[in-house]
Amino acid sequence: MKYTLQAPNFTVSPYTGMTRKHWLELCHFYLEGIFQHVKSFEDPIVLPRHETEVTYPQPNSLPWRYAAERFEGLARSFLLGAPLLFHEPEAVIGGYSLKEYYKNQILQSVTPGTKSYLLSIEEILPQKAPGERAFQHTCECASLVIGLSMCREVLWETYTKEEKDRIAEYLSGFGHSETGHHNWRLFNMLILGFLDREGYPVDHGMIRDHAQAIVSYYAGNGWYRDGHLFDYYCPWAFHVYGPLWNQWYGYEKEPYLAEKIEEYSNQMVETFSRMFDEEAHVTMWGRSGVYRNAVSAPLAANFLLRHSKANPGLARRIASGAALQFVTREECFLQGIPCMGFYGPFEAMVQSYSCAASPLWIANAFVCLMLPKEHSFWTAKEENGIWEHMKAGETYSTVLDGPGIVLDNHKDTGITEFRCAKVFMHKEDSSLNAYMRTSFNSRFLWEKLDFQGVESMQYSLWEEGKEKSMIPNILMYAGVRDGILYRKEYFDFEYSFQNKASISLADFPVSGGIVRVDKVQIPDKPYRLTFGSYGIPDYGDVEIEEKICSMTGAKAFILKSQRGQVAFVSYAGFDDLCVKERQGVNPITKKSKLVYGISQRDNYYEYLPYIIISVTLTKKDTSRWSEEELFPVHSISYMDSQKCGGYGPVKLKMKDGRTMVVDYEGIEGRLMI
Repeated sequence: MKYTLQAPNFTVSPYTGMTRKHWLELCHFYLEGIFQHVKSFEDPIVLPRHETEVTYPQPNSLPWRYAAERFEGLARSFLLGAPLLFHEPEAVIGGYSLKEYYKNQILQSVTPGTKSYLLSIEEILPQKAPGERAFQHTCECASLVIGLSMCREVLWETYTKEEKDRIAEYLSGFGHSETGHHNWRLFNMLILGFLDREGYPVDHGMIRDHAQAIVSYYAGNGWYRDGHLFDYYCPWAFHVYGPLWNQWYGYEKEPYLAEKIEEYSNQMVETFSRMFDEEAHVTMWGRSGVYRNAVSAPLAANFLLRHSKANPGLARRIASGAALQFVTREECFLQGIPCMGFYGPFEAMVQSYSCAASPLWIANAFVCLMLPKEHSFWTAKEENGIWEHMKAGETYSTVLDGPGIVLDNHKDTGITEFRCAKVFMHKEDSSLNAYMRTSFNSRFLWEKLDFQGVESMQYSLWEEGKEKSMIPNILMYAGVRDGILYRKEYFDFEYSFQNKASISLADFPVSGGIVRVDKVQIPDKPYRLTFGSYGIPDYGDVEIEEKICSMTGAKAFILKSQRGQVAFVSYAGFDDLCVKERQGVNPITKKSKLVYGISQRDNYYEYLPYIIISVTLTKKDTSRWSEEELFPVHSISYMDSQKCGGYGPVKLKMKDGRTMVVDYEGIEGRLMI
C-alpha cells in the first residue's frame, strides 16, 4: 500500500505537484486503510498490532488502557475524517457514511453500556497507579474537539441538545482533571476552550493557569522546552494547539497570553523551514518519531493566527514534501496502517505510551485543510526557502541558542544535519537512542544503541571491569563562537561530574558534513574509546573504499551503495579506523555498516594525544569525492610542542580558505542544559 500522486500541478506546486485536491485524496487514502479494519457500523476502530513488546495495552493492562486504545483509534482517525467531512460531507469510506459513523461512534463512546464506551474520569481514577495523575484520554479528548471544530456544521451541529450535553459532560471531566506538567496542559486548554465557546461552564482560572504555564516554558527562537527536553513536541503540539486555542478562547479572554503564543509562533516560522532538507524531508530525531510528517503542521497552523508571518508557498512545499516522504513508501504501511517505525517497523524508536493507532497523529499536518481554498497557503506558488538561494559548495548554518540546536543545510548534497544539546536523561533510558547523538542526518538515520563498543554518531567508552560499554547521558550546550559549536558530554552521569569521564565537543560544518575537534577527559584507565559514523543500510551491496591524504596523512573509509555514501576521515587522536557490520540496529534494513575510529589508553597520567579530529561526510548519490571534499583540512597546529593538544587552542587551516581556531578555554562557565 502506498499513495501515488495523480495529475500533479507543477505550475502552482513546482516542487511537489501537490494541491489542496491531493491533500483531500490523502484523507481518503489513509481512511480507507483504517476502515478496512472496521467490520461493522457499530464497531470501534481498533487497529491490528504488529509490535507487542513495548506498546500498550499489555496483557496485564487495566481496563482504562484498553479504552484508551479505542479512544486513540477514534480521535486520531477523526483528525483525518473531520477535514474531509468539512469539504465532502457525504463522503463514504469503507462502505460507511463517514458522517454517520463518527456521529454514532462519538456518541456511543461517551455513553455507558455501549461496546464503544471509553470510561469517564471518575471510573478511571480508582484504577490509577501510585503517583499517576494524567491519562491518555485527556490527549484524545483534545483531538476530538479539534475534529468537532473542523466539521462543526456537518457533525456537531447535528446532535440534539441532550446529545451535545452528554458529550460536553464527558469532555468536561477530563478538561477539568489533572494533567501532565508539559505539553499536555495544551490538551486541557483546548478541551475547556471548546466547551466555553459552545456555551458550557468552565473554570476560567484553571485555563489561565494552564496557559501561563505553557508560556513559561518558552526558551527562545520559537522553541518551548517540553518537560526537560527539546524535540518535535514543540512544533507538533505547542505550535499547533496554541494557535487553535487563541482562535477559540485566547484572543478574546486572555489577550496577553494569546499575543505571546502568536509572537512565539511567528519566531518559530522564521527558521523552522531549515529543519527540513532540500526535498522537505523530516529528520528522524527525538521521541514519538512514529508521528512522522506531523512535524510540518506549525507552518500551516501559523495561518490560524491574526497576524501570521509564515511564507505560504514555502509552508505548503514543506507540508506536501514531508507528507510525500512517507505516504509514497510502501514499507511505511502494514495492513493499510502507518507502522511503528519511521519507514519500516523499528522497535527501538517506539515508546510505551503508544498503541497501534498512535501513528495517526500524522493527522496534525492536516490542519492545513482548515484554511479556505482561496487562502494563499493553497494559491501561492511553492518556494523552497534558503535552498533556492544557496551557492554551490555552501553550507548554511542556523544557530538556535534557545533549544541549543544548530541546523546545517548542505547545498551540494541537499542534506540537512542537526547538532543538538541540552539533553539530560537517565543512563538506562531507551529514549537516549533518539537524542544522545553528536548530530542527526536527514538521509542517514540514527541506529539503535547496543552498548557493544561501537555506536552511530556517538562516543562509546569501555572501561576495565565494566560489563558493557557506556555512552554519554548528558549533553550540555556552550554556544557557538567564531562558527564553532561547543558542547560537553559526560558518561554515566548521575548527580555529580566528579570522577566522571567526559568529552569536550567542538565542531563546525564543511560542504557535505561536519569536522569534529574533540578533547578527551577520561580519568580512569585502561579504556577503549570509539566514535562511529552514520550507519549505512546494507542490502549486500555496500562497497568499502580506503583513501589516504598525501598532504596530511589523514585516513578515510568510504561506504558506498545505491542509496548514498558515508565517509569518515581520521586526522588525529584515533589509533586506527575500522568498519563494523551490525545486525538489527538500523531503522531501514536488518544489516548495516559503519566506520569507526578507536583510541586506547592503558596507563594513568601519561601525556598522550587528547584531541580527536575527524570528519563525517554524507552524500545521497554515488558520485566520486574530490580531494577537497574528502579531505577538507589543509593543516593542523597545536600550542604544545608535543602536538597532543593538552593545552591551548588548536588551529585548523581549511582548504576552503578558512582558519578555524578551536579554543576550549572558559567552556566550563558557558555550559547549560
